[in-house]
Amino acid sequence: MSSSELVRIANRKENRKALEKAFANAEQSYLIHYSCESFYENDSGQSRRVTSIAVRNLASAQTHSWSIHKSAELQHKLDDINDHLDELEHHMLADYFQFLRNHANFTYIHWNMRDEAYGFQAIEHRFRVLGGEPYILQDERKMDLARVLVALYGRSYAPHTSAKGRKGRLMSLTEMNGIADLDALQGAEEADAFKNGNYLELHRSTLRKVDIFANIIDRTHDKTLKTDATFWDLYGIKPVVLIDLVKTHPLYSLIGIAGTGIGFYTKLFGLFY
Repeated sequence: MSSSELVRIANRKENRKALEKAFANAEQSYLIHYSCESFYENDSGQSRRVTSIAVRNLASAQTHSWSIHKSAELQHKLDDINDHLDELEHHMLADYFQFLRNHANFTYIHWNMRDEAYGFQAIEHRFRVLGGEPYILQDERKMDLARVLVALYGRSYAPHTSAKGRKGRLMSLTEMNGIADLDALQGAEEADAFKNGNYLELHRSTLRKVDIFANIIDRTHDKTLKTDATFWDLYGIKPVVLIDLVKTHPLYSLIGIAGTGIGFYTKLFGLFY
């Protein structure tokens, strides 16, 4: 138990440093989010269609975005989007991956974009399915904000269901901190929007969520984020950890040696007196 707590303290320190580094290089840091067809309702097992992507610069707040709706407008196909979904999605993803190539040395801060179900790999796979060749962003250029928050505040920093009954820690944090969430769709709402062909709504939701990320990471950086973390979770210090920290400090060995010496001389003194 104590060793795991020491590991958490070290992990917390590393994540705080990573956060500070991202802000020190804010001009080269982007917040990223994307929306896609629901992967929970997927009996076929096929890859889920990507509907929109947004990246927001951490320093300037300037946002770049791609969406099926925008591609349809550029291709003059707004009136018959559903007849050209593959073509429009390919157009959108081609532009997105070109952006990644041009900004390969930037840091991309995301929320749980970790695997082929939902993540950078899922977007890469989707582009391959459409006949494209994705640019592979290196893992060291990715920062998972969701994992950073767990490292800094502990696993109970926010409930998985918000006070308003919305799913996920992201929306719980949004409500707890009074962050504007207009247009931010939940999973089921995004699935319905896709089914109904409301691609503009999906795009607006993606844009709103990178704005929410910006609010959360700013407050995390300046240490004003409201969470459910306890004092012990926040600072990672418990009595058992303090004991281990003392034991691993060099002075502990010196004190131990000194204590042993005093005990020896006390016993020796007792033999003669």
